Amino acid sequence: MYLNEEKETVCLFDYVSDSWEVYSCVPRHITKLNKIAAPFWEEVTSGKVTAARWRLNSSQVRFAVERTSKPTKEQREAASIRMKQLHQKRVLEDTL
Repeated sequence: MYLNEEKETVCLFDYVSDSWEVYSCVPRHITKLNKIAAPFWEEVTSGKVTAARWRLNSSQVRFAVERTSKPTKEQREAASIRMKQLHQKRVLEDTL
């Protein structure tokens, strides 16, 4: 097991092969990365994976901009109404 101060996730991009090599000993990141691909190396301590490495295609890695504002109650309600109308429209089209 790693101390919290030692836990890290490192992502290296290889421009020539257009791929990523990712190393992590952060349990939350290991779980998410295992859903994307199988690791090619694992460190197991007491029967539990404590660190691993993955090779990922460039299309498997995304960067997102952090949301800086939260929608207002009115904006959430308007979005909910739009989604309900879209769902009803699709259900109606499927029945025709």
